[in-house]
Amino acid sequence: MTNQNQSDPQKTKQKKPIQILRERRGGVSQQLIESNRETVKKHKAVAAALKDGPKTALQVAEATGIPADVVFWHLVSMKKYGQVVEGEASGDYFEYALVEKS
Repeated sequence: MTNQNQSDPQKTKQKKPIQILRERRGGVSQQLIESNRETVKKHKAVAAALKDGPKTALQVAEATGIPADVVFWHLVSMKKYGQVVEGEASGDYFEYALVEKS
């Protein structure tokens, strides 16, 4: 016989701090969602521009139409996470290439 005062562990599952914060703040704003979508689109455009071979940040900016400073930011973050490598210098700028997935 089970005691009705004992609570079922799955029914009283505690909320994670992030869930509590989201509830307090009213969820994720539409502005943040749109910003993230734009970031992902730019990230994919930079990666697509590098599929043809190594390019400098300026060459990627020309190919994508994205401002060079934004392209450089994406390249640095992609380098940090092992998605691109910095290669040879081409004039005053380094070329970046996609990392081959094995």
